[in-house]
Amino acid sequence: MIRVLRYSLSCLLIAFVAGCDVIKAPYLDAAYLAQLPADEFCLIEAAKQDPYDPAQSSVVKRVLVEEMTGHKCGNCPRAHEEVIRLESETFKERMIPISIHAGPLSSFTPGASKYFTNFTTEAGIALYTSLNTVNAVPFGMIDRNISNTDYDTWEGHISSRLTQSPGAGIRIFTCYNPDSNTVGVVVNVKYFEAASDKEYLSVYVVEDPVIDWQKDYDAPNGSPDIPAYPHRHVLRAALNGTWGEPLSAGGLSAGGRVTKSYSFKFPTYINPSQSHIVAFVHNVETHEVRQAEIRGATE
Repeated sequence: MIRVLRYSLSCLLIAFVAGCDVIKAPYLDAAYLAQLPADEFCLIEAAKQDPYDPAQSSVVKRVLVEEMTGHKCGNCPRAHEEVIRLESETFKERMIPISIHAGPLSSFTPGASKYFTNFTTEAGIALYTSLNTVNAVPFGMIDRNISNTDYDTWEGHISSRLTQSPGAGIRIFTCYNPDSNTVGVVVNVKYFEAASDKEYLSVYVVEDPVIDWQKDYDAPNGSPDIPAYPHRHVLRAALNGTWGEPLSAGGLSAGGRVTKSYSFKFPTYINPSQSHIVAFVHNVETHEVRQAEIRGATE
């Protein structure tokens, strides 16, 4: 269900007409709700849900798979195919893929007849510079714990990560307003293990798919340049910076819970209905990802 502002206002009006005792404090009138920033409005909507306090046994471990790539990388489509196979056939909802366009093979020329789209992001460039140890693509990172260019090994590394118990649980709540083309995001995190003050939360926007040019050295039509290639799981933005933000200044004890909220206005080149919010918790020094979650931006 799309949680739009006008829907919530209608619900408040219906509740008022049906009986004044339905409305509970704080008394939020329509004018007040209408002027709220998206993140604050979404906090109010999220507060209507049950508190996020899951048992560890009820939380599924999910693995973050980040693939660094480029639309001019003729060898990258085979890695793309492997990631799609692993997601759709092998690991399904237990794997969360992100494609990061960065490096020399992501260069673009505005106004050219092909490869004119800028798929790069500030966060993606920073990740490539800091974490791509070989300065080459395709380059995969499995929970930012294991990384290499050999995509045939990624399945085994993902399987290994899935044997671990989830150290934390994450819930994402979204409130999309089509009138302003803005989404509010609320992320709830519960830790099942103690964590230091180096534990960070990152929240990214991913679009899937984006149809555009891609080079493929094995293209069947004889030309390596494919004009309508489906780019999957494309990193579009980082809502709280490349490396995220600390969950707690003093660290977290087992059972500790944190709530963060954000807002994002979609630029015209991003389709909200094809976009997702990915949230994950990780150690900002070792980069290892503890847990990840995903939700549609307009759900």
